[in-house]
Amino acid sequence: MKISNLNNLIKTGSLQLKNWGVIDIIGEKEKVFDLLQGQVTSDVKLLENNECQLSSICNHKGQVMADFIIFYVDNSYKFILKDELSDILIQELKPFAQFNFVEFKKSSMNVIGSVTENKSINSYSSNKNISTSVDISSSEITSDTISENIWEMTNKILGNYFLDASDVGKFRPLEINYDKLRVSFDKGCYRGQEIVARMKYLGVDRRVFLTFLTNDSYVDDDEVRIVGKKVEIKNKLIFNGIIKRDSMSKVKKLPGVEEIISITS
Repeated sequence: MKISNLNNLIKTGSLQLKNWGVIDIIGEKEKVFDLLQGQVTSDVKLLENNECQLSSICNHKGQVMADFIIFYVDNSYKFILKDELSDILIQELKPFAQFNFVEFKKSSMNVIGSVTENKSINSYSSNKNISTSVDISSSEITSDTISENIWEMTNKILGNYFLDASDVGKFRPLEINYDKLRVSFDKGCYRGQEIVARMKYLGVDRRVFLTFLTNDSYVDDDEVRIVGKKVEIKNKLIFNGIIKRDSMSKVKKLPGVEEIISITS
């Protein structure tokens, strides 16, 4: 992944993610595992203690209803996610959880996000230059060392898109890179799995989800469907967008576009 124009924007450090929360998943470990493995898009059996994993859940049409980070710590599983998605996630999983005698409880723990040069055990995403990780703490950070914009920018560089409540049910995994970062195509079934797999292996993927770096001369263009909000850092804008694959050469030449980042694997 080329990030030459972004090197001077990247900063390492930590911050408290004030709009994120933790959901404890309560029940017998085997029952919790069975519930997760049968509902989430990632492969939970790959998680070791103190490791994090990007994941999501879909509806029966294969549309993403919530996304989150699964944190396996002290032999228990937790969801880490934006507060605005917590109730949605719980309501989506509750009908299935009751058959496994599993319950969900919102925790008072704080979520700490970190950007580092080297990958740590609780990293959930990285490339050769940077890594992002989360941890939970009963105490608040006394002083953030990076801004929320730096945190969001770094996730965008790594291809990570985190849903807002307004995104629920709008996208299938392949439309927003979740097929590359949050979906296992080797595990068993989960809700919506047949549609997701069919789109992956039998569909014609005519669009691509990208991260854009632009300067202040960029003007929104009909060729780019912007997804989520734009992040401004040092007079640069970083944002996600979906374009038609055959319009890539045209989009690269749009005024103000400095770099386009694509996740290829």
